[in-house]
Formats: sequence, C-alpha cells, structure tokens
Amino acid sequence: MLSMREGEVLALLIAGKSNRQIAEELYISRDTVENHITRIGKKLGLRGRGKVRTWVVNRVDQ
Repeated sequence: MLSMREGEVLALLIAGKSNRQIAEELYISRDTVENHITRIGKKLGLRGRGKVRTWVVNRVDQ
C-alpha cells in the first residue's frame, strides 16, 4: 500500500509533471521525489520513473 505522500507524488507523475515540478508543488526536494518514486516502483515491482508512470497510466486507461 502506498503512503499518502507516495500517492500525491504518483498523481503528479501521472499528470505528466517532472520531478522538479513535483518537488516544487509538494515543497520537498527532488531527491525526496526520486526516493518516493523508487519506493512506489518497488511496491509495484517496477524499476524507473517511466515504467512506474506507464504501468499506472495503462491501468487507469483500462
């Protein structure tokens, strides 16, 4: 299960925001954004920002 912050990061990632934009919107560092994306990927069994976004977008579109 994703944490609340991971869910926020994921929603912005799906919306097409860059790591920098996500960091600015959530008032966190880019490193923290990258850490959240890494944890999201591990929870989904995926590796990398693009794969996480593609997986989620494909699930939402179905």
